[in-house]
Amino acid sequence: MDTPDEHPPRAAVIGAGQVGRVMAQRFAAAGYAVRALGRSMPRDLPSGAIGVAADLGTPEGVSLACREIARGPLHALIVTAGAFAGGSAIEETAPEEFERLLWVNARLPFYVLQGLLPSLRAARGSAVLIGALGAQESRPKQVSYNASKAALHSIVQTAAQELKGSGATVNALLPLTIDTPSNRSDMPGRDPAQWAAPERLAELALFLCSSAGRDVSGALIPVRGGN
Repeated sequence: MDTPDEHPPRAAVIGAGQVGRVMAQRFAAAGYAVRALGRSMPRDLPSGAIGVAADLGTPEGVSLACREIARGPLHALIVTAGAFAGGSAIEETAPEEFERLLWVNARLPFYVLQGLLPSLRAARGSAVLIGALGAQESRPKQVSYNASKAALHSIVQTAAQELKGSGATVNALLPLTIDTPSNRSDMPGRDPAQWAAPERLAELALFLCSSAGRDVSGALIPVRGGN
C-alpha cells in the first residue's frame, strides 16, 4: 500500500455481494478508507468502510455515483459487480438475458472506469475487476456470460494501454467458480474446496494495488482455486 501523505489511501468497491463485502473488509483492514457501492446498502462492513446505496442500473446513475467517489484521489478501485446465466444455446437465449448480462458484466464496468480513471491517474492508483476464466474457454450454452465477460476483458486491456506512462494500473482476476453462498446453493453436488475463495481474491487484489504489484497492468489472471 502506498500512502502519499498523512491521510489514508482511498478505495472504492463496486458491488454489494459476498465478494464485494470481503474486498471492502480486506482493504479496510489494510488501512484504506473504503466506500462500498451497491444497488442495496452493503452489509457487514467493518470500521473504515462506508456503505453507499447507488443506482448502478443506468449510465446516469453510475456517472452520479462516480462523481461522488471522484472528489479526491482514488488509490484503489475494485469492481466485483457481475451476473451469470447459462443453460441455453445461442438460438434459445432470450434477448433480455443477453442484455442484462451485457449491462452488469461489461457496460457497468465500462462506465465505472470512464468515470474514475482520471482519479486513478491522479493518485497513480490501481483498478482490479472480476472477470471470468470460463469466458476465456467459451463454454457452450453460456453465450451471454461468455460474451459479456469477454467484453470486460477487452475493456481492461484497452484501459491498461491507455494508462501506460501514468503510473496507474488496471488488471482483472479470472476465477472459474467463486465460493459464495449462492453458488453452493445452486451447485450442491460440487466441491467448494475446488473453488476460488473470496478471501484469496481479496489478497490478490490487495497485492495488485500495492507497490509490489506496480509493474503488473493489463493482466488477465486465472484463479482456479482448489490449490
